[in-house]
Formats: sequence, structure tokens, C-alpha cells
Amino acid sequence: MRQLRRAVVAAAWSAWLAGCAVSAIGMAPDRPDQPWVPTTTATGEIVPGARPSAASPEAGYVLPANTDLAGLPAPLGLNRGKAYSLPELIDIAQSNNPQTRTAWNDARNAALVAGIAESTYLPRLRATTVGVYLNNQGNASVPGLNVSTNSEARGAISAASLEWLLFDFGERAAVVEATKQASIIANIAFNATHQQIIYDVSVAFYANAAARARAATAAQSLKNAQAVEAAANDRYKHSIGTVVEVSQAHQATAQAKLAVVQADGAAENAYLNLISAMGISPLTRINIAMVSHRRLSPSMTASTQSIISMALARRPDILTAYAAQKAPNANVQAAIAEFMPKVFLAGTTAYNNGNLM
Repeated sequence: MRQLRRAVVAAAWSAWLAGCAVSAIGMAPDRPDQPWVPTTTATGEIVPGARPSAASPEAGYVLPANTDLAGLPAPLGLNRGKAYSLPELIDIAQSNNPQTRTAWNDARNAALVAGIAESTYLPRLRATTVGVYLNNQGNASVPGLNVSTNSEARGAISAASLEWLLFDFGERAAVVEATKQASIIANIAFNATHQQIIYDVSVAFYANAAARARAATAAQSLKNAQAVEAAANDRYKHSIGTVVEVSQAHQATAQAKLAVVQADGAAENAYLNLISAMGISPLTRINIAMVSHRRLSPSMTASTQSIISMALARRPDILTAYAAQKAPNANVQAAIAEFMPKVFLAGTTAYNNGNLM
């Protein structure tokens, strides 16, 4: 009888879990060839867990607009009359690029994980309270006598326990070491994010300067072509030049105009690439300083071998790989220590009260 009762309970529990899984399938689209129309709030936010409704194919697969996400970031209050140099642009990028804030939060989370791992050295205190209520009703009868056996009992049991792991063959130390190496990896990634932003802004800055220089050269070439065209027309009016000469001058001017349009477009794209590398609003308009007559850094005169050696010692990916190699070694030591015996200091105290009616 007891085994049958356990089987019935297990079957009922499995049926209940299966029913939950089947009911959750209603959150998915009903058909593979029909668009999903979600339930939204007044602002257009999609409500999770709501049963989607079917729609006709004419409705399309466009999702509803969420008005809370429609706002663009406000442009920075920069000085429009100032020409910003490369160090100033890098400083703006490091202060406003979302990637730096994300990397900073990741580094803080990794440090918190290391702190949680260190908390395993502290004792653990547990407190529990259990309430008990018992009601028993019945009758006992013998020939000539009927006795009621109704009874009621109430009570509570409170317990507190202290557990302190004193020695575990280095398991906790290995776990803490692994989390600290993970924190180092996150900190290296934080610096690497800033280095990547500095690199991207620098490359975009010089690409923008080169594009502006090409645009200025194309504009000057157009002026030269127009001057040559004017001279050819004047020679032709005075019966000195030829039609072929005038036609070639017209063609050169047209090609110069096309080159100006292409160079201006490339300069605008280079400016947008610089703004994107900085991670600020694309609506921001700033003046970029020119780089003409700028001397090379003295550090660039070092030998190639010394530059490569310094790069190997400082590259974030190499330092990350080194820390990542030390973290698994610590995890191996923790796994080995897990099989060892452990020494605990434990104590328990309890208090109970109750009454019987």
C-alpha cells in the first residue's frame, strides 16, 4: 500500500510538471508561417509571458515601437569654435564611450566574486524555527463505556547552529586564487578596452586628417582645371586654340568636379567613423585639429626588436592568457583538495516550547 501511494504521488507530480511545460508553449507563435503579434503596454513595451495572437500575413513581421527607446542620446556640450586635438578627442571618448563603463562594471563584478569567495573563511551561523500543530480526534469504546480521545498539541522549536571550516587542504585558498585571477583578467580587459578605444580614435583621427587633405587637394585640382578651361576657352575665342583643346579642358574640369564630390563624401565618412570610434552621438558636430607639420614621437625611433619585446610584455591579450592559464591550475588544486577530509568546528543550540490540550 505504501509503495502504491508513492507511485501515485510521483505520477501526479510528473503530470503537474508536464502540464506547466505544455502551458508555456503557448508563449511561442502558433504557426511557422504567420507573424507573431505580441501584447504591449501603452508605451509599446512587449509584455513577457502574454499569449501571442495570430495575425494575417499582410500585417507583416514588424515589431511594435517602444517609445521609451526612441530617444537619441543628447549631443555633448562641446565648444563649436575650438579645434580638438587627438589627446582631447581620446579623453572625450574614454569619458563617454559605453564600452568603458561596461568593462568597468565587469571588473567590479569580478572583484565582488573574489570577495564572496574569501567569505568562505568566515563561520556560518544558521537559525531555524519550526512550528508544530497536531490535532487528533477519535473515540474509544468498551462495553458500557464511550471515551473521547480528542487532543490538540501546539509548539515551536527554535534552533541555532554554528559551523566553521577550519582546515580543508587548501581548497578554499585555490578557489580564492582562481577568483582573484579572474579579477585580474577583468581588470586587464578594462585597460584593454581603453587601449582599443585609444587605438580606434587615433586611427580614425589620422584617417579623417588624410581624407580632409585629399578633399583639399581635390578642391585645388578643380580650381586648376577651371583655370585651364578658362584659358582654353579664351584661346579658342581669339582663334588660337582648337576645339579638341577646349573639349579636353571641359573633360578635365568634369573629372575634377567628380573627384571633389568623392573626396568630400570620403571626408564625411571619415568624420563619422571618428565620431563612432569615440562612442558619442552621431549628431555631434566638432572641429578637428589639423595634423600638418606634426613631428613623429621620439619613441618611434626605437629598434624593432625592443618594440616587439615591450609589446610581448605589455599586450593585454598575452597578459590575459597568462592569468587565464593560472586560474585553471588553481581550479585543479581545488578539485584535488575536495577529495581530502575536512576539519569543522560545529555547535548547535535549540529551544522548544509547547502545550498539550
